[in-house]
Amino acid sequence: MSGTSKQPTAQSGGRRPANLVDSQLEHIENMVEYVSRGHAADVLHAFDHEYWEKRVRALEETHELIASQRTRTARLLERLASDARIGAKRHTAA
Repeated sequence: MSGTSKQPTAQSGGRRPANLVDSQLEHIENMVEYVSRGHAADVLHAFDHEYWEKRVRALEETHELIASQRTRTARLLERLASDARIGAKRHTAA
């Protein structure tokens, strides 16, 4: 097994390039959208908002995000917080 990585790594403890984050952001956006739209209404209360928030925060901390990516992460964090509140209300009302 070779010790090389197919993805560019951060140099000298720096952040990774922004072009590596788009696919991860898209995946998180798709997951949040799927659950939020009610396609998985029964799992909204079980959806691990904290896990997905940690993933978004990790992207912010490890990548040199461009303005549009920072906007996407802010929107995701806001949506996750909102959905967590809605899920908690549904769960306690049931």
